Amino acid sequence: MLSNNVAWIEGESKSEDIVSELAAKIEAATWGEPGGAPVTNRWTKVYEASADMWVTYQELFAPNKAGMYKHTDGKLYPVTVMADWTKHPKIDSAGFVPEISTSGGTTGRKLQVDKITYTAGGVSVSRQVAGLLLVRVPDPADITGTKFFALIVEQRRQELDGSFQDDKGWNEFQFVAEMPAAAGDYVYALGTPFFTALAFGSYGNPSNPISPTPYTFSERYYSADPVRYYDRTVVLNATPDVPNGMQVTDYYVMFKVPTGQYNYFDVYHGTGFIGTNSSGLSSTTYDKACDSATVKYGMTPTIISQKEAEAAYKRWNNPAAGSFVAPSETWDVDANGTKVISPPAHFFYASDSVVAWVTDKKRRADYFVSYWISVNNNRVSIMLEGDPAPDMDAYYRSFAYIGKMVPFADYDHPGNFGITTGMGHLELNKTGIELKDIAPSTNPIYAGYGRYTSNGVTSVSMLRTRSSVLFQSYYPAFITQLPNYTGVGTIPNVLSTLVLERSGFQASAWTDKYHASPIYLVHQYEGYRGYMDGVVAISAHNLINLDELLVETDILKDPADPSKGTWTEVYKFFSIKTPVSFLKSSANPDECSVAILKEIK
Repeated sequence: MLSNNVAWIEGESKSEDIVSELAAKIEAATWGEPGGAPVTNRWTKVYEASADMWVTYQELFAPNKAGMYKHTDGKLYPVTVMADWTKHPKIDSAGFVPEISTSGGTTGRKLQVDKITYTAGGVSVSRQVAGLLLVRVPDPADITGTKFFALIVEQRRQELDGSFQDDKGWNEFQFVAEMPAAAGDYVYALGTPFFTALAFGSYGNPSNPISPTPYTFSERYYSADPVRYYDRTVVLNATPDVPNGMQVTDYYVMFKVPTGQYNYFDVYHGTGFIGTNSSGLSSTTYDKACDSATVKYGMTPTIISQKEAEAAYKRWNNPAAGSFVAPSETWDVDANGTKVISPPAHFFYASDSVVAWVTDKKRRADYFVSYWISVNNNRVSIMLEGDPAPDMDAYYRSFAYIGKMVPFADYDHPGNFGITTGMGHLELNKTGIELKDIAPSTNPIYAGYGRYTSNGVTSVSMLRTRSSVLFQSYYPAFITQLPNYTGVGTIPNVLSTLVLERSGFQASAWTDKYHASPIYLVHQYEGYRGYMDGVVAISAHNLINLDELLVETDILKDPADPSKGTWTEVYKFFSIKTPVSFLKSSANPDECSVAILKEIK
């Protein structure tokens, strides 16, 4: 059977643009039936969003917060609240309570505890003393530091637009008026060191002291959450071929670039994707509210303006026209409430340098990545290679397969969609990732669909099994000679390796051909399911990366005219250079690589 024809694309991209470049090339690919009519490309880009970050806030309350008035001198002074003393036994008919001397007489000082009248803004105001907020501040004209004023204040805050509003939850107070002299000795009362123990109305051993107390309240304030972010994301829709009369299925493939990452991107697949782009400016969530130097990935911002933070909090929770709305994505949810999206498969093309004397070990955004793409409506095969120039020990040649397998069962079409990618070293200093980070037993992200959830790198992650289990592991099987490794299972030591002769073995002395095998996909319970479309396994021995291999088929180009010859399938050989891939879970993990269909001619 002749393979499905493909479009073949080669190129390079800056690392910062690689996911957009790949998506654009896949969507724009063109091909036709072998020697026939063009095929409509059903790969479409349905979503793209740039990386972004924003700040959200928590509204919190601090009980028993002491009120502090900021005076014109820029200093803070404690606020006192007056209680209701109108029932005091020493109150006179005019509303005053005298101070009692040690001899039991009066000192001549007194406080008005009933009602006062003062002028504010040219208007005469009468108020009950009970509940007044008072502050004692120094006289700025007095160089001796012995003269003070008693001020009436109100708990009011100045809004960002300059207006003033009452706010019992904000530690801000506005000057109203000076306490009138007719109210008595409030300057003295607010400043005496005996204010609470030897107070007005009693002296010596007080029985009914007047004790204006510090004003406290439940303060409202705002705390920033760790910086929220959305990685650069591109989503493609795929609609593979199905037999006539069968319902087609839309699948979605998502590429995400982790923030600040130029060594790899993540690949996901699933169904029912809906994406919404952001609107408004994300900077409005933190400008003026936070120290911009702390608005970074992995950090919790430092708030520099509580009022601006409050305004941002209100905009987030009650967005108006033009407010920032974060990007979002949703996926299908199955009957158990599980989102139908796979765990991420890390697709590496480079790593950090580990050379001790290299000062900047990270890859830059403008470093190039080479790519080779083979695409038809059923699947995409991609090979990536990071630029070796910065460090020839810190790049990978990495393979990914995304899409449908050629099934053995005629009915195996719904759920027949998978991904596998190549990954870098499981070493923190190279890739920032260890084995525990991709193992289901140690990372719950890779255990969300059961014990055998695929991580998409050491196996192929298939959307559904025959019994509809999501994102299970499938493993490669292919025809291969005994590989060159030792200590495998119970193979006798004498048979544990097959060392190939340096210049022989390929091409075969008997056929003058290089022998390859389909790559079958096998589930540990369900068995053989199908094989990869247009990808074969082949020994890398005596082959050079990018060699082209010709498969002469016996299928006539024109059955009515045999003179036109037969079809030839052209495969491009790639020497995979990644320490982690699905081939590492095969019968020949070290000496086998892949060839990808390039064209049919």
